[in-house]
Amino acid sequence: MAKKQVLAPTLFITFCLYILTPWLSFNNIHFLMFNFEFHRFEFLFMAFEASTHQLIYIVISLFIGLLVGLNFTISRFFCGYFCPSSIATFITTSIKNPFILFFTILLFAFVLAFSTISYFTSASNLVLNFTKFDTASIFVGILTTLFTSIFLVFRGWYCSILCPYFFVSAILPQKDKQTFEFFDKESCIDCNKCVKVCPIDELDIKAGFDIRCVQCGLCEVACEKVMLKFNKLSLIKKKFEDRNIFRSFSKNGYIFGIVVFLLMIFVIFYILDSSFLDNCYFTNKELYK
Repeated sequence: MAKKQVLAPTLFITFCLYILTPWLSFNNIHFLMFNFEFHRFEFLFMAFEASTHQLIYIVISLFIGLLVGLNFTISRFFCGYFCPSSIATFITTSIKNPFILFFTILLFAFVLAFSTISYFTSASNLVLNFTKFDTASIFVGILTTLFTSIFLVFRGWYCSILCPYFFVSAILPQKDKQTFEFFDKESCIDCNKCVKVCPIDELDIKAGFDIRCVQCGLCEVACEKVMLKFNKLSLIKKKFEDRNIFRSFSKNGYIFGIVVFLLMIFVIFYILDSSFLDNCYFTNKELYK
């Protein structure tokens, strides 16, 4: 029986957490927020005073730290198991009606954009003031348009060229990175179903290892559906059957990843440190009185 093309549970869980996190607050302090309005970094329901410049540096530090740290630990698994682009791939391969597809992707892009902006301003205030077209609302509109364009038109191009996560992944060592492998050329009937379902343009699993592979497994599912008609198994399978998202690479990769995460935490605390604040030319000390 062929495997069903399903949405990875981690994608659904991660997306739900991403949406819900901005709404989590206690005593008007959020679980995670870069609060530019009140000049504070909120984390674990604790508030740390921070200037606008410091908040920008914290956002940049988190972005770079997660970008590099996740690449060392789970690499391209992030793309297939956590990235919202993979949810868009599932939607576009599941809905055939172009009208319904467009509005589904538009709604998905809006929710993603709204949740992203909610990490920088109160989600409840954003809802109340959304029709007033303030700065936050305008950014939601811009991000919605951008995400919709990427998901519907430029997804494969973006994922394999412009995505910063792919860029970091491409420059790191490629040895032992898990990917799906085409292993039986003689049995292939050249239907090219594996190429057609791939979200990355012009990526052919039959040509061998390609760092652009996002580990979604759509090619394996498509191949198995075809080969079942000939009473054969899929010609595409995981290169390392004993590996998964938690056992994907060497110990060195995880060690480097942990070091990067710890360094990221250190940098954030350094930015928030009071002695560091006193010596920064951009700090407005009146904010802390």
